[in-house]
Amino acid sequence: MTLFGVERCEICGGTDFIFKKETGEVICKTCGYVAKHINIDMGPEWRTFEGDEVDRARTGPPQTSLITDRGMTTVFGNIQEGFGRGGRVSEERRREIQRIKSWLYRTSGATSQERNLQNALNILQKLGERLDLPKNVLERAAQIYRMALDKDLVRGRAINSIVAAALYLALREFQMPRTFKKMAKQVNIDRKELGRCYRLLVKELNIKTPVINPSLYIKPIVSRTGLPDSVAVLAEKIITLAKRRKVTAGKDPVGLASAAVYYAARLSGYDITQRDIANAAEITEVTVRNRCRYLMEDLGFRTIEELREMLNEMDKLRYGE
Repeated sequence: MTLFGVERCEICGGTDFIFKKETGEVICKTCGYVAKHINIDMGPEWRTFEGDEVDRARTGPPQTSLITDRGMTTVFGNIQEGFGRGGRVSEERRREIQRIKSWLYRTSGATSQERNLQNALNILQKLGERLDLPKNVLERAAQIYRMALDKDLVRGRAINSIVAAALYLALREFQMPRTFKKMAKQVNIDRKELGRCYRLLVKELNIKTPVINPSLYIKPIVSRTGLPDSVAVLAEKIITLAKRRKVTAGKDPVGLASAAVYYAARLSGYDITQRDIANAAEITEVTVRNRCRYLMEDLGFRTIEELREMLNEMDKLRYGE
């Protein structure tokens, strides 16, 4: 087998060779003789030296879904008077560069789909800054929107509604959920419209949404009601007990967290009403009342004292007492 022009080993006459990328060597498989050395540096080239302020990076930024062209096109900077070595840019050259820049700008959003994507990514970037979201969440939301655009799910629907639904999906996947009401309020769209777009994306894109842990909603509710952290710890124990009894499946996580916080506050001796919990969780008082009743029935306790006994038994089993 000829490799890099080497047909036969000078030592054993073998014809099978391998190429070792790390060292750039062509090695005979029979006797191990280095038949040829290819002087190719396979390592990175973005090293710099101490005191050297020149950027020696030869690689561009990584691809990102947050840019319409994924960051793969050339971008012209400002036309400077010189190149830094004393030379000047002629007027003819300046006009030529400006003409190229104008054509690049005109052709960057040539199709309606590209213009749609550009508007959507601008909206997504603004939402990310407003909600202070990490880049990986925004990247995933942009990927979901691109998938929806490829399947023509955006046609006839508001761009910000689809963007909000994609962002809501991304937040759920990264276990950073928001409620429909809160997300709709922050994006300034109707909650029902957000729900319709969310269900559309889940169905048409066949996205498997993860089950939300009710414990994720406990700390925000406790913080808004002004209760101490000990109540949050106790509420998480109630959620853990409910999971062990397998009564959390199919239940609204916000309502379940609200009921756990209410019972934890009662166990801790705080005089708080279900209306206070409902206002903090941004749900109705009826929802909190129903979830409290169902949680009491599912766990099988009738009084606060019985719930305390259940939690004590759970702690004994955990620590092996």
